[in-house]
Amino acid sequence: MNKSKPFIVNLVIAGIFIALGLLMPGSTMTNSNELTANIAGIATGFGIAWIIKAFADNKPPKSEGA
Repeated sequence: MNKSKPFIVNLVIAGIFIALGLLMPGSTMTNSNELTANIAGIATGFGIAWIIKAFADNKPPKSEGA
């Protein structure tokens, strides 16, 4: 696995969004009927998408030819 600085930064940002979504007061873990639960779900989804982006950006490009 590549441990470049941009990759690590992307993982930290994704972790922050996921933690924000899970630990926010009124999140989906505590109450699923309030607006904050919707915001927490969006933050969690954004964190998961950021992890996918980090791994997609980290993949080396395929070399053509040789």
